[in-house]
Amino acid sequence: MVLKKTGLAAAVLLAGSQLAYANDLNINGFINVTGGVLSNDKISLDGYDDNPSFDQGTLMGLQMSKKVNDSTSATVQLVSRGSEDYKTEASWAYITYALNNDTDIRAGRLRTPFFYYSDFLEVGYAFNWVRPPSSVYRLDGLSSITGVDITHRFNIGNVDGSVQVYTGRYNDDFALNGDTYEVELRNTLGAVFSLNQGNFGARVSYHQADLSFDAEAAATGRALDRLLFTATNFGVGTAFTPQEDQSKFYQASLTWDNGSTALIAEWTALKHDTAALLDDQAWLISAAQRYGDATVHLTYSVTEDDLKSGTVGTVQKFAENKDARIILGLRYDYDSSTALKFEVQHVDQDSASNRGDALKANPALGAAAANLPMDNNSGFLYTVGMSLVF
Repeated sequence: MVLKKTGLAAAVLLAGSQLAYANDLNINGFINVTGGVLSNDKISLDGYDDNPSFDQGTLMGLQMSKKVNDSTSATVQLVSRGSEDYKTEASWAYITYALNNDTDIRAGRLRTPFFYYSDFLEVGYAFNWVRPPSSVYRLDGLSSITGVDITHRFNIGNVDGSVQVYTGRYNDDFALNGDTYEVELRNTLGAVFSLNQGNFGARVSYHQADLSFDAEAAATGRALDRLLFTATNFGVGTAFTPQEDQSKFYQASLTWDNGSTALIAEWTALKHDTAALLDDQAWLISAAQRYGDATVHLTYSVTEDDLKSGTVGTVQKFAENKDARIILGLRYDYDSSTALKFEVQHVDQDSASNRGDALKANPALGAAAANLPMDNNSGFLYTVGMSLVF
């Protein structure tokens, strides 16, 4: 199934059996049930291992919206994720004030608009993948922010567009590569610019924040603690201590969708003042073709780290990674508001974990350990899922 983005967040949920009550109270829901297994234990991907699991990609959500008066409404979205033991959290909880027909102001807990699919990132029915490629869509823990935004919609001839700007703050735990850190984002700012004309669409966005998180130099334990320990031994520990260091995120995407054939290309980049987090670039290109109720799609994605210069860059080599994936999938819309999905994902991963192991075993290697070839492993992730809206 190929779906255009314009108005999709609302349209997808409206495809379900919306419950409308008196006084303009609307209730919608969505469920993704996903099972997956890796072909071997040499690779790490989306929390799966070589034993079948149905928790990592399974989630359910309930969205409620209430029109308070002609200009004001309230929206709440509650989500329970299998990867978090089905604990329920408010992904959205905001008030919308319509300045006019084209301009809205929202305040509260909002979706952080990092990506093309951010507005409906958890509504699996809205896209063909079992889940968007995590090599590009890699900021799950920061998907919501508490703050305020303003969105203005416009049209020029046959071109529809929108501009969104926001500011806010994040202070919560953040999971990174299996470890958990206390993270604070302050002075968060962002802007999104989108255009659509016929079958074509374009989107660019920019985001920045002052980042702090807990990291303590330690020879064992969390990955960033070990990296800080190594940096301290190399005499550059200060560069790896993240205290209100600015981070920036860039995004650009192009789409083409005629209702049966769709193409999307999306590029993202992270830039950090702190050396504790490596700069990177990630991109994907995907094509989908619909045949009746079935949609076949193929995606290629790459993520690669960019290292800083000098001794700081040498230390970063101990945390370097590269990831390339090919995803072949089938979506079957066997009934209204319900889709079955099947995917085979081949992943090729380069990891620098062997460099740290070599340095730990023989500290005399020093910087020479950072220049060892990275470990290369590859394998497959097999996933099957059902997505529905109601």
